Amino acid sequence: MGPPGLPPLHALLGLAWALLGSVNAQRDCTGCPQLSGGLIAGLVVGDLLLTLLIAMAVYCLAGKIHRHRGSAQGEVKKPPAPETESPYQELQGQRLDIYSDLKKSGANY
Repeated sequence: MGPPGLPPLHALLGLAWALLGSVNAQRDCTGCPQLSGGLIAGLVVGDLLLTLLIAMAVYCLAGKIHRHRGSAQGEVKKPPAPETESPYQELQGQRLDIYSDLKKSGANY
């Protein structure tokens, strides 16, 4: 004797085989409308345009909601960053006294 679960499996396979056979019998379609290549291309392009239109609408609505929430919260702004000192010394104009020691010593190069 085989396992007890085997007969339901055979029944399901037989049912599937019968359904596939009936699908093959229905393939002969004499009264079905024919779709041309242009109609299929139009459907695909229309679907793409509709998808882009929906995406743009969602983007615009999300922006409006974001702006609306920002104005409702009183536009909480970040405090300005503290100013840091520059590590560079600012120029104080022309100073000739820095090099006056070199001229006095009379160093010849």
